[in-house]
Amino acid sequence: MNKEEIINYFNLNRSQTDNIEAFLSNIVKYNKHTNLIGRSTIEHIWTRHVLDCLQLSKHIERKKTKILDLGTGAGLPGVLLSIIGYKNILMIDSARKKAEFVNLVIKELSLPAKIINKRIENVSIAKQDLIVSRALAPLNKLLTYALIHSNKKTTLLFLKGRNVNKELEIAKKKFFFDYKMHESISLGDGCILKIKNIKTKKNND
Repeated sequence: MNKEEIINYFNLNRSQTDNIEAFLSNIVKYNKHTNLIGRSTIEHIWTRHVLDCLQLSKHIERKKTKILDLGTGAGLPGVLLSIIGYKNILMIDSARKKAEFVNLVIKELSLPAKIINKRIENVSIAKQDLIVSRALAPLNKLLTYALIHSNKKTTLLFLKGRNVNKELEIAKKKFFFDYKMHESISLGDGCILKIKNIKTKKNND
């Protein structure tokens, strides 16, 4: 998809589109001295980043869902989800410069979102309805992080690439969980991994 097709696919209004453009402009500007995204992806930023992140919205029904974005980096996907109308976005990133960038964008665009500059395991917050993550860590590590901030009703949505089957195989050695794989509309070999009912396996399980 090109930019216009992405705008139409997600039915973005003028305000949302303008805010996304402002966000992307800031990424390109700050990326010169802070490693926010791969420089090789800038030319295709709408496809590689906007489309990749916004496809999560097709799996999130309620705009008031409490969403936690683990290792948000440049605010991907948290900032983009906030721009298109999700009201309760909390992002975590341990990198100070990245957190400062996200905070700047939140203030500049007046978004209903927050960023916490701490390690995921050191954050103490209420349990979340939904946990998302993109390009942070292998699945077994993501599940370890997610359990800290989950309850029995929490759903996980992880954007994963070509190694997802191997990651699932490794994660199943440590955790019980239910999952579904949804084909990515941005990456030919990628998927959205939807996970529920995580439980750590005991030694004798």
